[in-house]
Amino acid sequence: MDTVGRSCRGFTLIELIVVMVLLSIMTAFAVPSIRTALFTDQLKTTARKLIGLINETGQLARSKQQTYYLVFDSETDAFQILPTKGGDEDEQQQRTFSVPDGIRVVDFTSFHGGVDGEGELSLQFTKKGYVDRTLIHLSDEAGNDLTLDLSPFLGVSRLYESHLTFEDLEL
Repeated sequence: MDTVGRSCRGFTLIELIVVMVLLSIMTAFAVPSIRTALFTDQLKTTARKLIGLINETGQLARSKQQTYYLVFDSETDAFQILPTKGGDEDEQQQRTFSVPDGIRVVDFTSFHGGVDGEGELSLQFTKKGYVDRTLIHLSDEAGNDLTLDLSPFLGVSRLYESHLTFEDLEL
């Protein structure tokens, strides 16, 4: 009967306190990284959507065998895919991406064209879907920066969590 009584015992107060202390310590370490992820999430989400738009532009150029432009209008804060020849307006409206409030497209830095940060910025995709080596710089209100590195043949090749130049990438 003595063994039955011991197996039915619950946890002691000391054991519960130790578990609560361990959970508190683990939470204290996890909260700063969760907070950072939440604040930079809008910037990363914008970058992921832009990467999708870049890939879509390259695929359109290859599939339709014509030059396409990915144009950013700094007045409307919107990206739009435009063909060189007149295209269907419904098709163009479906391929538009507005940059959310709090996110800013700083500039496009092209390997052959230099830095362009004012007015209408554009990337040209050839009939084969190639684009000039370009860095697209994004930032948010908190001062976080992202650099999208576009490879001529692959579209977006890398995403960096800082503002980088070609010299920083050691070409």
